[in-house]
Amino acid sequence: MKLKITDFANGGYGTGSINGKIVFVENALPNEVVEIEIVQEKKGFIRAFATDILKPSVYRVKPKCPYYLTCGGCDLQHACYDYQLKLKQSVFVSTLKRIGKIELNKMPKIVPSERQWHYRRRLNFKCKNGKWGFYKRSTNQFTQIDECKIADKGINKFINNNRCFRNMRVQVDDYGNVNIDEMVMDLGFEQPLFYKKSAFTQVNRDVNLKIIQDLLSEVHSINPASILELFCGIGNFTIPLAKNGYKIYAVELDLSAISSLKRNINNFGLKNVNVVKRNLFESFKIKDGCDLVILDPPREGAKEVAQWLLKRNIKHVIYISCDVVTLSRDLNIINSKYTIEKVKLYDMFPQTHHVESMVVLKLNKD
Repeated sequence: MKLKITDFANGGYGTGSINGKIVFVENALPNEVVEIEIVQEKKGFIRAFATDILKPSVYRVKPKCPYYLTCGGCDLQHACYDYQLKLKQSVFVSTLKRIGKIELNKMPKIVPSERQWHYRRRLNFKCKNGKWGFYKRSTNQFTQIDECKIADKGINKFINNNRCFRNMRVQVDDYGNVNIDEMVMDLGFEQPLFYKKSAFTQVNRDVNLKIIQDLLSEVHSINPASILELFCGIGNFTIPLAKNGYKIYAVELDLSAISSLKRNINNFGLKNVNVVKRNLFESFKIKDGCDLVILDPPREGAKEVAQWLLKRNIKHVIYISCDVVTLSRDLNIINSKYTIEKVKLYDMFPQTHHVESMVVLKLNKD
């Protein structure tokens, strides 16, 4: 079946319509005419795959990865990099409007990644018959791989030299160590941050450092007396903020992250950080006598935190997100109380539809 692609949607899908029903098409870009194979048909939408590109976009490129159409890891290798950035900006704005009911006055700036390939420092591999691989998107169909084009070269070397025996995470730290129990992150200080292999860290070091720089700049402008940092992890933001003299109440649930954070606080001799264990995905109580809340939740977002903010009068909020859908949902909850002052995007995940964002909000005067 032939289909004209008219737009682009969150998830990396080109979109068109059949008899008034929206069609989400993998491996398709706006303004293309493609031959599609329907994968799934629901009451409100159709999912399909572009099997042949009859009229390609001027922005289409040949994917670098030989596994691209069978592996579920990337979904934008068929677009040139500059166009990937434009698609991410457009999808971010349209999703914020559709789900968050928020219209931005201008297109947010997006910070590109210095490395478009071999940037990922952590990957979760599937294992079958001792071979490394991934599942094809939305299936349990295993794809064996010998190299991942977006993985750090240390990870690729590891999977080529080691047989897998279970589904496992392979991770490389900033010093090139692969899959050791205690890893290190270099933020440019006199010593690195330590973390346990199981703890969460950002996958793209260069972009992470840019986010930290921008966050510090925003916090300096606000100049809060104290900061409540939610989903603080191992201290990726906590340590730079504390080293700049800010008083921080750092909140986290994961025990391995808390253990790593406390060690980092002690290593840097910081006395201005108070670590609190809380589950922020359910109703919680916490000290709220602060001027600024910084939150960086996982993809599930922070619905309970948004509900909590709605009942407080905290002057400033900085929301860092890796998922525009849950971000939009959460911003919709607090939209009546806060004004968005700034939005900035970061291409943490080249060759995929994912994008990192920072939203700076201020409490309305009334």
